Amino acid sequence: MRKISSSMLASAAILLSSNSIAYDLSMELFEGEELAIIKSAETSHDNAVLMEAASLLMHDSMFQENVDRGLQYYQKVAETGSLEALTIVADHYYSEDDYEKALAWYHKAESSKDPYILYSLGVMYFDGEGTEVDYKKGNKYYREAAEAGYSDAMYQLGFSYNDGRGVKQDFTKALYWLEKTAVLGDPSGMYNTGISYLNGEGVEKNCATAIKWFTKAIETGEHARSYSKMGDIYYYPKYKKSCGLKKTDYKKSLPYFTEAANRGDSYGQYMVGYSFRNGHGTWSDFTKALAWFEVAEEYGDPDAAKEIEDVKRYMSTEQIAEADTLRDQLLEDIW
Repeated sequence: MRKISSSMLASAAILLSSNSIAYDLSMELFEGEELAIIKSAETSHDNAVLMEAASLLMHDSMFQENVDRGLQYYQKVAETGSLEALTIVADHYYSEDDYEKALAWYHKAESSKDPYILYSLGVMYFDGEGTEVDYKKGNKYYREAAEAGYSDAMYQLGFSYNDGRGVKQDFTKALYWLEKTAVLGDPSGMYNTGISYLNGEGVEKNCATAIKWFTKAIETGEHARSYSKMGDIYYYPKYKKSCGLKKTDYKKSLPYFTEAANRGDSYGQYMVGYSFRNGHGTWSDFTKALAWFEVAEEYGDPDAAKEIEDVKRYMSTEQIAEADTLRDQLLEDIW
């Protein structure tokens, strides 16, 4: 699980010298009003001045020592209870993988009940960052943030119920939270809500509703896995009855798989290769099949290797070389 930071900081300064130096602005490029603000902060107790100076030093300094001074200003303001400063300091330590300090600073901001802070604490306890893994505690924070309307927390809580991690597995509750994220406009939430309706997990099967959510995810965020799942619906016979289809339709499935493939979905890439291998929705073309199988393998598809080995048995050296060229072009073109 990857935490989404609300304020990404430029934490790596350009080091112009290997020699360690103290806070010093003489070789920096600050001038005019910016320099005046930074100099003023050296003796100021005004939070606004300190925050502005801290931002300049953290983002625009060339020397690490001056970046560190900016962080000190943020910490000084944070100690007064400023939620903004507390969040910036906590996020900074999190981005630096200093999880123990990050956790301590998030806890200092916890009393604010800010949804982002609660969500961040949930992530750290759930993933064991700066602390032991504690799913129950992580879910506690996720729930608080979710109930405050934070979409990412709803999403994570939904998967806790889906997987039974820290809570009793409950597909109905999983769908409840995932569908809330979908309504708020999250494409991944839309996709997973669609999966619930397609498979009848926590709700009665309803293919039309599933397709609605997959389509919405595609329209909202060109969601790669939603393209692949739409391809599955038209490709596999198991969906015919529940989706009211008279037959499988490879000509409809292939464009969906292709869209997913071009957006980096390894399963979609595999299915494009498989479609070309077997002439499903297109003419059989082993050169294109091999190229796509190799792309899928590059993107981590677990089944691509055996298909590569199989299809090469029916190809000439020239065809394999042509597939290699096509593979390289596809890898260059994929999003």
